[in-house]
Amino acid sequence: MHPLLEKNHTGTLFPLFSMRSKKDWGIGDARSMTLWFDAMKAMNLDLLQVLPINEMPPGVSCPYTALSAFALDPIYIAVDELPELQQAPALLEEINSRRFQAGIKRLRVSKTVLYSEVRHLKFTTLWKLYTHFHQNHVLKDSALAAEFRAFCRANAGWLEDYAVFRRLKDTHNWTSWTHWEEPLRNRDAAALKELHGREENQVLFFKYLQWAIHRQWTAARARAAELGIKLLGDLPFMVNQESSDVWSRQAEFDIDSEIGAPPDAFSETGQRWGLPAYNWSVIEENNFDWWRSKVRKAAEFYDLFRVDHMVGFFRTWVVPRDVALKADFDLKDEKAQRERGKRFLEAVAGASKMLPVAEDLGLIPPYVGEVLAELNVPGYKVMRWEKGKDGNYADPGTYGPVSLATSSTHDNEPLADWWDTVDHAEKKLFWKLVSGGESRPPVFSRAREKLLASLLGANSRIVILPIQDIFGSRERVNTPGTLGGHNWTYRFPTPAESFLKKHADTARSFAALVRERRKG
Repeated sequence: MHPLLEKNHTGTLFPLFSMRSKKDWGIGDARSMTLWFDAMKAMNLDLLQVLPINEMPPGVSCPYTALSAFALDPIYIAVDELPELQQAPALLEEINSRRFQAGIKRLRVSKTVLYSEVRHLKFTTLWKLYTHFHQNHVLKDSALAAEFRAFCRANAGWLEDYAVFRRLKDTHNWTSWTHWEEPLRNRDAAALKELHGREENQVLFFKYLQWAIHRQWTAARARAAELGIKLLGDLPFMVNQESSDVWSRQAEFDIDSEIGAPPDAFSETGQRWGLPAYNWSVIEENNFDWWRSKVRKAAEFYDLFRVDHMVGFFRTWVVPRDVALKADFDLKDEKAQRERGKRFLEAVAGASKMLPVAEDLGLIPPYVGEVLAELNVPGYKVMRWEKGKDGNYADPGTYGPVSLATSSTHDNEPLADWWDTVDHAEKKLFWKLVSGGESRPPVFSRAREKLLASLLGANSRIVILPIQDIFGSRERVNTPGTLGGHNWTYRFPTPAESFLKKHADTARSFAALVRERRKG
C-alpha cells in the first residue's frame, strides 16, 4: 500500500486561480499559493487539491482544455517575484509606476478572474523581462543562463515541441495546425530547422516562461513540505486537439473522432466534448508512454494526482466527426475493457512515487471499483451521492479506508446551495444521518458544523472539502453544460494575508473539527 494511505489526510479543494493575495495581478499565482499554506496550517489541513494548471489557449478559461499536457500556464507566474526583475531597473520602474499599479489594482479587486486582461498584462511584461534576460544573461553565458539551459536540456522531451508549437500558433493567427502548410503540419525536419533559425529568440521565450513558473512552483512546493502539506494535482483525461501533444504525436490520437459521454438521465443524445479520441493500438504498443511521461513530469509538482474520467480508460465513448457514423464505446467486451483499464492504471501508478486517485463518478461499471481495489487506488465518495440499497445515506464512517471522501466537486453546487435547493424529503434523510436521528433539518448556517463533522468522521484516508464548503459560501467554480464568465472565474473574497484576522473564529472551529478526525 502507498505510504500516503498509512494515515489520515484532510485537505481542501482550492483552485489556484481562486487564491487571492494582496500583491496578485488579478489571479492566484505561485506566491498566493505559498501564502495560503499558512492559512491551511492554521486550519489543521495537510493536503491541497488544485485543478489543472496547464496552459490554456487565449480566450479560454476552462483548465481541462489545455495547449499542453506538460507546460504550466504562465498566467500563474508571480512576475514581481522573479529575481532577474531586480536586474532590469527600467522595467521595475515601469511596474512600480502609478499608472501600471492602477491597472493591476483594477484586476486585483475584480470579484472574478478577468483572464484575457490578466494574460495580456503578464505576457507583455514577461516579454520585456525576457528580452532583458536574453541580452544580459543568455548572450553573456551567465550562471543564470546556465541554469536556464540545464532546465531546457532536462525537459527537451516535451519542451522543444511545445515551444515551437506555441510560436507557430502565434505566427499562424491561432488557426488549427491541421490547416498549416504541409511541411509544418507534418513536422518536416528541414522546415522545423528553418523555423528555429528564423524564430530562435521567440521560441526561447516560451521555454523561459516554463523555467520561470517551474522555479516558483518548486519553491512553493518546498514551503508546503516544510509545513507538512501535500499537493494533489489533476491530470485531465485528454488535451485539446489544438495542443503541442497532438501535433507532435499524431499517430497516438484519432482526430477524426471525438470523445464524450453516452446518453443518460442528463442528456438524451449524449455529450460531445470536442477533444480527440485516443488511437489505443499505438498507445498500448508503447505502454502508454505519453501518459507515463506526463505523470513523471507531474511528480515534480505534486505528491498525489487525480486521474480525470477514470472510466474512459476502460471504455471510451467515441463520437465520429462523420455524422453518418454512429457513436459507441470503443471496446464492447467487458473483459477487454477491464483488462485495458487495469493495464493503464498499473502503467501510470508505476511511473512515479505519487499516489494516483481515480475520479470514478457517474455511471461506472462494477469492474472499475474492483480494479481500483485490487491496485489500492482510492476512488471518490461524494457524501451526498452515497446511498445504501435501503435508500438511506451511507454513514461516512463505513467508507473503505482506500478512498477519497468529499462534500462536493468543482462541477457541483457547493453544500450550502445544495442544502437550500435539494428536495425536502432528501434533506430530512440526509439530516437524519448527520444529526444522529433528528428529523427536522435547520437552516444551513445552523446545520453546517454538523455536516462538516459528519464528513470529517469518514473512514476514508483522504477527506477533501472545497474551500466554499468550509466557509458555507455558495459561489460555484463551474456549471457543466453552460458557457460564460461565471465558470472557472471564482475568487475567494479575502486575501491570504488577511485570512487569519478576518476568519479567525471559522478557522479555529474548523481546526477543532479536523483535530477530532486526527484523534480518530
